[in-house]
Formats: sequence, C-alpha cells, structure tokens
Amino acid sequence: MSSGTTNLGVVFIHGLFSSEKTWDTFAGLIESDEELASVTVTRFAYASPKLRRFRPDRRTPDYNDLAERLKTFLHFEASEYDRLVLVAHSQGGLIVQRYLARMLNDGQGEALTKIQGVVLFACPNDGSDFVRPLRNAWWRSNPQVRALAPLDSEVKDAQRTVLRQVVEAPEVGPAMCPIPFWVFGGIEDNVVVRASAQGVFPRVFMLPGDHFSIIEPDSHKAPAYLALRERLLDTEPSPSSFPQFSGAGVMRG
Repeated sequence: MSSGTTNLGVVFIHGLFSSEKTWDTFAGLIESDEELASVTVTRFAYASPKLRRFRPDRRTPDYNDLAERLKTFLHFEASEYDRLVLVAHSQGGLIVQRYLARMLNDGQGEALTKIQGVVLFACPNDGSDFVRPLRNAWWRSNPQVRALAPLDSEVKDAQRTVLRQVVEAPEVGPAMCPIPFWVFGGIEDNVVVRASAQGVFPRVFMLPGDHFSIIEPDSHKAPAYLALRERLLDTEPSPSSFPQFSGAGVMRG
C-alpha cells in the first residue's frame, strides 16, 4: 500500500433490524491484513428496532433522521480521518445516499471530498418485495420498513441526486462531488435481487452468498473480502485527485 493511504478510515453502516456487530467478520479480516495496517475500522450504529415500541416518548427514526445522524457522526466521530470509505449493507446504503443527497441539496458538496469511495453490499436501490405483505402487516408504522417498498418516492429522489451530482459529477462544487461507487449483489439473495441491487448505477458486481452471508466472508480469500480489499488498496491518495472521476469512469475494477 502506498504511503498516501495513511489515515484512511473505513466506516461500516449496517442494515435494517441489525447492529454494528454485523461487521465483526469484515473488521477482523481487515485488522489482521498486514497490507491494510494503516486502515482504521469504525462503525456507524443507529436505532433500527425489530419489535414494536409501546412507549409514546420514543419513535423509530426515518431515513432523514438517520442521514442527519450519519452527518454528525462523520463530522465529529470520524473527524480524525483525512480520507473515508463508506461501506454499507442493505438499508445502510439508502441511508448513505440520503446523506449525500441532503448534503448536496444544502450546497455542501465541497465538504464531501474526504469521502474517497462508497461500497454497497445488497442495497435495495429499487426496493424489495420480500415478504412484503408480512412487512406491511407487522411493521406498517415503521418508517424504515415503509421506505423499502419499490419506487418509494423519497428513495428515488435521493438516488437521482446521487446519480447526477455524484456518479456523473464532472468536478467538485457546492452542489456536486464526484465519488466512486462500487455496487455488489449476492447471487443467492432473494431479499434484494440483482436488478434492485444495481438500481440506477451503471454496473453491479455479483458475489457468492445470500442477503446476509454476502457480508460474512470466511477468510482473506473470500470474494467479498477481496472485493472490498481491492477497493481499499486502490483508494486514491488525496482528495485533490477527485476530478479524475468523470461520469464515464466512476466504476473501476
């Protein structure tokens, strides 16, 4: 690894009904990889309760709440890193996109330059029909579950912003910031099928595994780990290199 990748933080973002512990396997592999010795793992945790809450003083945060929490986390708790790679599973990828869209809509594109890449594992970019009647019956009041419906308007609005002002962005500005996205789906995933994993993005790479095992690599040679490892080793050395990521070149690999 080149010396330019010093002080690189990898922020792991979990999915629906999950927690930061979902990344234990990935974190352990990174921390035991000598070539990634200068990479620091950190995890973004948020409330995603599976059971219904019967307390009137509490509510389940929606994607806008979580996007703002991610903004706060990156600003304060990840401030020590010169460069960041955001790695998200499932719903976590939608939170990342909502965060980016809100930042750009607020004219804060230049504040995003330390983000050197976004990696999405099994993100429902076009929603999920998996056990949808059950979801609607049991979690109808959960805003996180509702947003997983295909063609959710707020999810699609955020994705259009990300496509135009991140993936296809020609330069850094108040309303745009080129950041490479790498999108991965699982060949056995029936929760987020290939078309949904790809969504608006130019390309999706398929990996072995289902919706959950895709982020549980069992060794340094597992395809999912090798995919992320390559992205980390390939991260550009400084934010000043971002203008090279034109709309035609956002997917590398």
